[in-house]
Order: sequence, then structure tokens, then C-alpha cells
Amino acid sequence: MDELWIPIVAIVCAVGLPILLLIVLVVRTTRTKHEERMAMIEKGMILEEPERKANKYNALRNGLLMIGLSLGAICGIALDETMSSDWQGFTVVIFTVLGGGIAYLAYFFIVLKMIEKEKEQ
Repeated sequence: MDELWIPIVAIVCAVGLPILLLIVLVVRTTRTKHEERMAMIEKGMILEEPERKANKYNALRNGLLMIGLSLGAICGIALDETMSSDWQGFTVVIFTVLGGGIAYLAYFFIVLKMIEKEKEQ
């Protein structure tokens, strides 16, 4: 029974501590922003919400991401047979992440060109 506690504590520490740290950071950031806003209100400053623009290209981003991930997975599966036994299975993950990264880069450059064309018109 004592041997069972070691992996349980290790998993709880490895997963729980980063999550706890993230929660603490979010709470402190939110509290700081709130206190700052309240101080500005007390001094009589007018607060304006920053204008947020909706992303018009969500469908393009999601479509390119899915295509990139699937092409990366296909390449990883195809190349998995050629790798040594140490790397088998890992190539699928590597190429899937690589495909997603390439898809995001393609999305960035496509949207950049589209925004430039909109500014010209």
C-alpha cells in the first residue's frame, strides 16, 4: 500500500501544482485589474473599454488548421514505418504538430494579404 502513494503523489504534484499556479496567477491578475479600475473611478477618470474587433476569418483559420493537422498526421503515419524502433509512434505526433504550425503560418500570411487588399480598396 505504501508503494501506491508514491505515483499518486507524483501525479498530483506534476498536474496539480501547475494548475494551482495558473489559478493563482489568474486571480491575482484579475484582482489587480479590478483595483486599478476602481482607483481610476475614484479619481474621476473616464474609463473607456478598448474596442475589440471580431475575427472575420475564424472559418479560414479552423479549416486550415484541420487540413494541416490531418496532412501532418498522414505524413507521420506514412513515415512511421521508416523510422527506427525508438522513434516509431513519435513521428505521428511530430508531423501533426508541424502540420498545425504550418497551417497557422499559412493562415497568418493569407489574412495579412487579405487585410492589405481591404485597405487598398
